[in-house]
Amino acid sequence: MKTEKNKNKTKQAIVEAALLLFQTNGYDGTSIRDIAQKAKINSANIAYYFKNKNGLLEYCFIDYFERYTAIIENAVQEMEYSKADSCMKSIISNLVQFQGDNFLAARFITREMSRDTMLNREVLSTYMAKERYYLQYVIEQGIKTNVFRKVSIQSFILVIKGLLTAPFTHVDYAKQLLHILPQEQYYIEQYKEQCMDFLNQSLLQSKVGVTS
Repeated sequence: MKTEKNKNKTKQAIVEAALLLFQTNGYDGTSIRDIAQKAKINSANIAYYFKNKNGLLEYCFIDYFERYTAIIENAVQEMEYSKADSCMKSIISNLVQFQGDNFLAARFITREMSRDTMLNREVLSTYMAKERYYLQYVIEQGIKTNVFRKVSIQSFILVIKGLLTAPFTHVDYAKQLLHILPQEQYYIEQYKEQCMDFLNQSLLQSKVGVTS
């Protein structure tokens, strides 16, 4: 009998192997056998944990976005004790860090989200809707309390989304333009600082010190 620790280790190995292969070969170009070989496990383990390849893909998406949106929710809850600018900076800094820590998932999933699939539509109607709601709420509160300038909220949400995803969807471009490799901690810290500078200049009513 496998212990719970061993089960989690096997499951994680499958997910990591799948994300690597999905990223390099594409979802359609990756087979269950490929994933099993990469993870160094029996193919039956994939069926046991995820039923099939589509179930594995759904797990990768849901696990990623559950953790992603939890970061936003936690920051918004802290607004009871802090201002909107601190909340927005926390959201962006922590999401950049999260995507850097989960580089393969971030790059594959953000790229995959451009496809028109049932899974993507479900994600858009749940997790992405929640993200938009919270970002709009924070911006509205910041404008209401005179912390933020008056901006087009919908447009600015798009700007924030682009700011968050650009280094992970356009890795080579970001490397050339910003000298950033988003899977390396040093560059994540550098990009966080650039994001904070952008917020200070474009959204805040007055310049404040950069925080990460």
